[in-house]
Amino acid sequence: MPELPEVETIKRQLDVVLKGLRIERVKVINPKCFQGDQKQIEGQKVKKVSRRAKITFIELENGLYLAIHLKLTGQLIFRKKEEKEQKFCDQKEGPFAVCELPNKFTRVIIRFDKGNLFYNDLRMFGWIKIVKSLEEVGGEKLGPEAIDEKEFSFDYLKKVLAKTSRPVKIIIMDQQKIAGIGNIYANEALFKAGILPSRSSSSLKGLEIKKLRESIISVLKEAIEKKGTSDKDEAFRQITGEKGSFQNCLMVYGKAGEDCPGCKGKIKRISLGGRGTFFCEECQN
Repeated sequence: MPELPEVETIKRQLDVVLKGLRIERVKVINPKCFQGDQKQIEGQKVKKVSRRAKITFIELENGLYLAIHLKLTGQLIFRKKEEKEQKFCDQKEGPFAVCELPNKFTRVIIRFDKGNLFYNDLRMFGWIKIVKSLEEVGGEKLGPEAIDEKEFSFDYLKKVLAKTSRPVKIIIMDQQKIAGIGNIYANEALFKAGILPSRSSSSLKGLEIKKLRESIISVLKEAIEKKGTSDKDEAFRQITGEKGSFQNCLMVYGKAGEDCPGCKGKIKRISLGGRGTFFCEECQN
């Protein structure tokens, strides 16, 4: 599932290519993936593209927004009208191949005056909604952004953790407490901080909380620099169709049974909250 670094990557790239373009037509191939009357946005210019947690917002000149949540397998691929050759076609077959667009997994096509935005989604858990505000898609219930060093402060994290004895990994993935952290980066940040994912949140003390906050921020920022993680299923793509590269930097996620990069131990896997959880018992406590 795209997490904060992947959605931030998409947001930054879309803001560059879509700003000032006009929507000519919205073709809804699968109504399950699109909510709203597309006539409300056809003919509108894009003012800017922003992000909140894992949701991308395309702001239009009439005050409406296209809110897009990619969920597990969603993709947003932009192709200029004059592009004849499709780049980054290293994966020509399978559900996440983007050489030929539209393909059988394309659910919505937004046609602009200078290109097309394809929304692909294998499992169709994601969605595009026409909304008037962030609050319409639960924005008022979200915690501070995990890369907002002012709002996501040491004091804030200390307060959140002190209130519960639930496993720390589950708490930092709770979007109502901290927005943007998903399974990949929770595993990586906890490893970097030297904290077991199963530790009781309220058991963490000052220095541990400081390390955890710093690890969360640094891991997310590095992943943004690397244009996100294209996991083993390779669902995530940049808007060009290119993969991210942070998968080459992963320390523990998806590496059960492999040597720990910090010691001679082995990476172990358990399930927490129904999610695969990876850690080293020697390096984390």
